[in-house]
Amino acid sequence: MQAPPTLDRDPYGEGILADPYAFYAELREIGPVAYIPAHGVYAVGRYDAVKQVFSDHARFTSESGVGIQDARDPAQKARPKSLLVEIDPPAHTANRRAANRIMSPLIIRSFRQVFEERARALVDAVLARGGDCDGVADLAEDLVLTGFPKAMGLRHNPEAIRAIGYMSFNQTGPKNALHEKGLAAGEPYMEWFLESCQPEHVRPGSLADEFYRAEAAGEVEPGFAANVIRSLVRGGSDSTMAGIGFAIHQLARNPDQWALLQANPGRRRFVYDEALRHESPFHVVYRAVVGQGAELDGFALEGGMKIGMYPGAANRDPRQWERPDAFDILRDSAGVHLSFGTGDHNCIGQNIARLEADALLAALMERVARIDLAGPPAYRLHNQLRTLDTLPLRLIAA
Repeated sequence: MQAPPTLDRDPYGEGILADPYAFYAELREIGPVAYIPAHGVYAVGRYDAVKQVFSDHARFTSESGVGIQDARDPAQKARPKSLLVEIDPPAHTANRRAANRIMSPLIIRSFRQVFEERARALVDAVLARGGDCDGVADLAEDLVLTGFPKAMGLRHNPEAIRAIGYMSFNQTGPKNALHEKGLAAGEPYMEWFLESCQPEHVRPGSLADEFYRAEAAGEVEPGFAANVIRSLVRGGSDSTMAGIGFAIHQLARNPDQWALLQANPGRRRFVYDEALRHESPFHVVYRAVVGQGAELDGFALEGGMKIGMYPGAANRDPRQWERPDAFDILRDSAGVHLSFGTGDHNCIGQNIARLEADALLAALMERVARIDLAGPPAYRLHNQLRTLDTLPLRLIAA
């Protein structure tokens, strides 16, 4: 077997982080897997290859962490590993079983009223002041940073959770300027965050409380509850806000899709998943090649090497999708796109993310005749996350 071809690009260069789609196309076209000399890692961007790496823990381990640094290497002094995301079966199995029970669709639906009430209030407030707003700060972020901590049972501090998320998604990249900027943003809030996730500070009957009950009952290993609560808050808030922002942006950019949605309200539940396919919140997620090495589509990979998966590239792979660059709410993307991962490590929080998005879309459809762009959107640079920073909008009341 031959070694993978070399792609001489830096995926963490600011130009690529700002607009990654030319890089994604190069990565797909060079082959099923490439070597990135800038960071000494492999990379995959084709749909089938990304799905393989996500799914096959026998060849590609999660134990090394989702970031570019190897979490198994003590010299890296990496953050503590997630006991839900960064472990493999069979150790992963009991933890995931407990998490699935606690975050089942039935339990998540019990929070619908929380999100629906907040979404209606947000849209009403924007319309009351004339319709001009920032779709990120005034809609996506407000909804998630108000509703999600309430569902989790944590103290409400949007500024702290926003800073912790910014730190977390930059920590997963190389030790560059964004890495340092993220640490500086998050460190002032770490003591508050760690304390807020302790059992004496979570609200009884909340999702966090249920995780502690599972730990007390011996369903999961000691320390699991605090670890997974931190993981859900650090990883779930920003990615959900990003996806909601993408959905609103595309409905504003494509008035034909908004009109189609108004004419076919049953398609509402497909909008968020199509937005995640069209523009994945995750730029890159890592695994590591196991043991002495592995094979991927005829290429030999060295054991211990990190391999980056690019969901945004896979989700626009023309080998998988017709008209991959088009945002189309008639496309059935749910369960097919890779923004939620796949296999044993598919996103545990996807049901609550869909609920949050659906609540806001419902409020917009009830109250808004048209969503117009009021200026160019701007993206926030992250080592791992792709997300809007600002989205100037004008909502026209129905």
